[in-house]
Amino acid sequence: MRSIILFLVLMVSIQANSQEVQCTPESINIQEGDVVSADVLNDIFTRINNIITGGIDTEDLVGTWQCTSTLRPGGASGVQNGYTQNTLGLFTVTQEVIISSHNDLKVRFNYPHNFGQGFQETGAQDCLGHIVNGKILMTNGLTDTGSYEDTCYNTGYYDIQMISNQCFRMGNINDSTTNCRKTSVPPLSPSGLSAVVTSGKISLTWSAGDNSETNYDVQRKNSPTGTYVSVGLPTTESFEDSSIVTAGTYWYRIFAKNNNGTSTGSNVISVVAQ
Repeated sequence: MRSIILFLVLMVSIQANSQEVQCTPESINIQEGDVVSADVLNDIFTRINNIITGGIDTEDLVGTWQCTSTLRPGGASGVQNGYTQNTLGLFTVTQEVIISSHNDLKVRFNYPHNFGQGFQETGAQDCLGHIVNGKILMTNGLTDTGSYEDTCYNTGYYDIQMISNQCFRMGNINDSTTNCRKTSVPPLSPSGLSAVVTSGKISLTWSAGDNSETNYDVQRKNSPTGTYVSVGLPTTESFEDSSIVTAGTYWYRIFAKNNNGTSTGSNVISVVAQ
């Protein structure tokens, strides 16, 4: 009896033109051959919820990001603050943005160029951000002299969304937008997990999501409602599981790992060892 493959392809793209960062929604692909399980469905529902609600907390922002800000056409545009005009005629700037913890409620944004203004040079920005009901409140940062004045020219209350894995989009002053992709990210999820059963073992193979993984975590459970446990940490896209019982049924899922964390899981397969 055929079952259903359900896996997520995490799509975070950086355009070739001017290295502009763009966040694209994660696509969900359903194919024949693998198992629809609660954990995979929960992954999907989480991603759908993130798109609907913003799906982002203040702590999610901490880290180093590559960000592209795009100015609206008109008076806000110009070549100040590092902006240049792209092939579409829009003024953009791509820069590194460091976001650090400020206190329990806020994070601190430090970056060299104004997110939403190209008509006047404003210098480096030091802003505080706080997530409130799926929006971000940006205020002035605290200077070394204790003053909050003129440290941030991007103050306001803006929409913000976690669009895809480690990629968010936010509004800025003058109706500009900024797309940010984290520079240190976990690998993309493996895909195409399949198995061959031979005497006394199950041989698994899969495809890498990208080339950033240092190793994989092979997860297995012994019943539909069971708990996944790790049975191997291979460094290549294959694994032989010999710790099986004859005539048992097993469910497998693969995760990719690197120094930045763990990917979302691959598709799930069920294997009958006869």
